[in-house]
Amino acid sequence: DAAAAPPPPKQAKAPAAPPSNVLFAQNLPDDCNDMMLSILFQQYAGFKEVRMVPGKKGIAFVEFGDETQASVALQGLSGFKLTPTDELSLAFAKR
Repeated sequence: DAAAAPPPPKQAKAPAAPPSNVLFAQNLPDDCNDMMLSILFQQYAGFKEVRMVPGKKGIAFVEFGDETQASVALQGLSGFKLTPTDELSLAFAKR
């Protein structure tokens, strides 16, 4: 039955951005600030700074010295529970 065959895979999701030294953090609680994120990320080598996005709640950029350092933090903190209901979503920032 041709109707049951799955269609060829389309680009359903945007492809993951290639590794970068900057991480894009999403799903942050409304009261989250750069100080809270700095404390969280500074445990990882190469941490440089957190940049909140003015006027946009829930997202921030976190800069590291290089892609490798950013990758380690991404793997270590992706899915980290910031609050009982807010789970940190991390991806490489698009250049």
